[in-house]
Amino acid sequence: MIQKKAYKFRIYPNNTQKILLSKTFGCVRYIWNQFVESFNKRENPKSTTLFRKEIEWLKEVSSVVIQQKEVDFILFKKQFFSKNRKKKIGRPSFKKKFQKQSYRLSYPAFTLENEMINLIEIE
Repeated sequence: MIQKKAYKFRIYPNNTQKILLSKTFGCVRYIWNQFVESFNKRENPKSTTLFRKEIEWLKEVSSVVIQQKEVDFILFKKQFFSKNRKKKIGRPSFKKKFQKQSYRLSYPAFTLENEMINLIEIE
């Protein structure tokens, strides 16, 4: 049996970390909204690597969070079109700046050491 673990942390960032977090939230929100727009237009979305090549400010944050958002959207589409799901899910909605802000990281993207979370940049 596979056991999955999830961690939730309360963080207290300094000013430079706050700026990086707000940039990260903005980039993740932008990518999600681009995927939702292409879903609503019934188009195939661009990959996150193309987004990062075309838009300069997406390179300021870790590529891992942007790739994770693409994976999240792919999983959403699988569930949306699945005939076997028990509960109907609605269409995806656009994320707004003043809603709850969050992002996910896959395991190799961070380490835990001495009550510190270290984010690892993977290109």
